[in-house]
Amino acid sequence: MTKTLIICSSFSAAHFYHQKIWSKAENQACFGKCFATYGHGHNYCFEVGFRNPQSPPQNLQKNVMQTTDLLDHQHLNFTISEFKDLIPTTENIAKYLLKKLQEACPNEPISYIKLFETKDLWVEIRI
Repeated sequence: MTKTLIICSSFSAAHFYHQKIWSKAENQACFGKCFATYGHGHNYCFEVGFRNPQSPPQNLQKNVMQTTDLLDHQHLNFTISEFKDLIPTTENIAKYLLKKLQEACPNEPISYIKLFETKDLWVEIRI
């Protein structure tokens, strides 16, 4: 029987969308309000499902929180090296968090992650 432990963590971060090779007008036309000099912020919610976890739940909670703390109160475009040239979309942030969490919990099978940028805008990765 498969048991899934669900753990959630939240963080706040700022970002903006832009393509470095495009002009300001091209970025504005493509990304609209998501392209701004200083960006905008979100209160993200990160949910992780661990399949048949071996570690105590409090240890997994600590690992999830340490992973989201990497992004908490950061401007992703400026302070997170992975997003210097990669647009920090919800999908790309989710992939970043998944990679960091897998590094932090190498022996714990993750069944899925969900990252909510807003209640209506989220991404899910099933593994």
